[in-house]
Amino acid sequence: MKDRLFSLITKILNQLFNVLNAAGTAWVGAMMFLICGDIFGRALFNSPIVGVPEIVKVSIVGLVWLQMAYTLKVGGHLRSNVILDRLPRKWQSSVEIIGSILGILVFGFAAYSSWDVMIEGWRIMEFEGELPVRVPTYPIRTIVFVGAFLTAVQFVVILGQNI
Repeated sequence: MKDRLFSLITKILNQLFNVLNAAGTAWVGAMMFLICGDIFGRALFNSPIVGVPEIVKVSIVGLVWLQMAYTLKVGGHLRSNVILDRLPRKWQSSVEIIGSILGILVFGFAAYSSWDVMIEGWRIMEFEGELPVRVPTYPIRTIVFVGAFLTAVQFVVILGQNI
């Protein structure tokens, strides 16, 4: 029963991570078109698209956190296996367990510490930039919270797989 529940939760999380990753990928594509349009506007018409630097600056933060948990799930983060691969399997598992516990703590703390900032951002309807372009940052603060929380949850899943 416990294994079936863990498997179901993992399956649901994987689907959620896939959706968030797809949204992040689409967002990258949209930013690419926006940046290219801005460059062509500057070069051909001496008229850039207003607000592109502000939009890109805010978007990069959102993109990272949208895809953080997915990247962890697929093992896409940078890591060096030079030493880990030479350890006995028991020690490899111990290193994974320690790494997972540290990941839970770090990303759990990131989620915890971003909660109040997110709530305040929504309360004051926080924006980046000045007129004529003001980019809302409160949705990005929500993405930071959700991304950090889900990354901590993925570390819990990894821990469960190694115990």
